Amino acid sequence: MEKEINTIQKFYQTEKALVTSPFIDQTGKFNRELMATVFNRLGIKTDKKTVADVGCGTGLLARYFVSDNFYIGLDLVRHETLPALGDRQHTFIQADAQCNPLQAQSVDFLLCLDSFEHYPDQVKAAREFFRVLRPGGYMFLSIPTYANVAGIVKRTLEESGSYARNSWAPFDYWKPEALEHYITPRKIRNIFRTAGFKEFSMIGYDREVVVGLFPWIWHPNCPRLAAAIISRFFRVIAGPLVRIHPAASLHTFWKIVK
Repeated sequence: MEKEINTIQKFYQTEKALVTSPFIDQTGKFNRELMATVFNRLGIKTDKKTVADVGCGTGLLARYFVSDNFYIGLDLVRHETLPALGDRQHTFIQADAQCNPLQAQSVDFLLCLDSFEHYPDQVKAAREFFRVLRPGGYMFLSIPTYANVAGIVKRTLEESGSYARNSWAPFDYWKPEALEHYITPRKIRNIFRTAGFKEFSMIGYDREVVVGLFPWIWHPNCPRLAAAIISRFFRVIAGPLVRIHPAASLHTFWKIVK
């Protein structure tokens, strides 16, 4: 386990292009509008809460939580930007999500944006989330989902030996990840139920239906004209499709209640 954690830590210190999220654009800017829209659809309220951002990266979300919030950012990698972001309402801790230093029942709201799929022991991490949340607290999870065509590609390439096990993802032109678990909505529910969570709400992301159902669009050899045509076609069907089958999109967004 320690060897895996060290490998992941070194990987994401050097491969910053693979630290990907729908909430962060290609310039590294945080998409505040998307988060507000997703939170509204899931019924997530963030006022007057102690917030833990597990896998906080460079701390981009810190400025989303101001005024009545106390924000705690945790990450395996200590980024150079974090010390400048700390103040009376924001603090940052270098820590492993699987054994974090927060006290039991000390957090009202926990976020985990696009890092859970990289954890070696996901059940252990989920139990830590459950431990630190107060009764009635809940968490927000953003995570790549492979109950779609992207998942078929992932399994095929890893089982054939083209990619090492738990390494394929479409991000950064199909560049191998340090650890990218095969995740589906069923697996998420099983993991978090095992940890003690009871209630689940999930939505998809219409802009990533094209990647979930046609992951070759991000392949380095995909012609740009073909990618543009395919993207235009999926824009027409993405909205209705993702409402019927959220896991058609590459990412799904969750509200999970203790």
